[in-house]
Amino acid sequence: MGCWLNRLREKYQRHCDSVDRSSPRNKAEKILQREQELLQLAHQLVDEVGLNNLTMEKLVAVSPYSKGTIYNHFCCKEDLLAALGVHSMGLCSELMLKAQSFAGNSREQALAVHYAYHLYGLLEPALYMCVLNCKTPSVQEKASKQRLEQLEKVDKQIAQLCDSFFQKGLEDGSLRIAQQDIAYVSFANWACSFGTNLLLQNAAESFAISRLTETNRVLFNINLMFDGMGWQPVSTDYDYQQSWQKIELHFADYVAMLN
Repeated sequence: MGCWLNRLREKYQRHCDSVDRSSPRNKAEKILQREQELLQLAHQLVDEVGLNNLTMEKLVAVSPYSKGTIYNHFCCKEDLLAALGVHSMGLCSELMLKAQSFAGNSREQALAVHYAYHLYGLLEPALYMCVLNCKTPSVQEKASKQRLEQLEKVDKQIAQLCDSFFQKGLEDGSLRIAQQDIAYVSFANWACSFGTNLLLQNAAESFAISRLTETNRVLFNINLMFDGMGWQPVSTDYDYQQSWQKIELHFADYVAMLN
């Protein structure tokens, strides 16, 4: 079950309370507000039934709006999935942007990004998979052009944000890679992080995982990759377990949602 929805609803309510109700809202503002409400309802459905079981009919059933109104926002299920992809990436990027403000060296800041991604998977395990679902051929073929453009924009923003952490290592000399290889290194890190989180969430009882005595398996995997990249200081010369604990404190307000 996802943990972020109540936070979003509280934030949305505070926004609504701060709006001058005596001021007339234009049509665009009303449409945007209604779409945010529908996305929160879709978010709730994903938490309850999972992405694979999400349908337009289920959204209509829990919504105060008519079927026609909902289809004016999302032309089909695939368009709704793409919208949820934008929504999901927005939440994930919120955490990654917070990683930028962590006070540490460039490798520690990159470690904070991995922590942010791991934390997002714990907070929103169903939405975590949106990045794959919204990139399927079916979604790409049926979702609206405008929605796909939104998806591409936020996808690119996250990729560039991740690239920036490796760029910092390159600039301060702690990471020795070719400038043109940053995109490849960034992808390799995403693949490692995504796979590690997915396996820990869905296959924790498998022998390959349950036999591990290392309590912080995510940190171990990331250090293994960073050491392999030669990113200084290497884990034998630096206490990254302490860094991980400091990063956890940096994200304390989000960690609190897990409770």
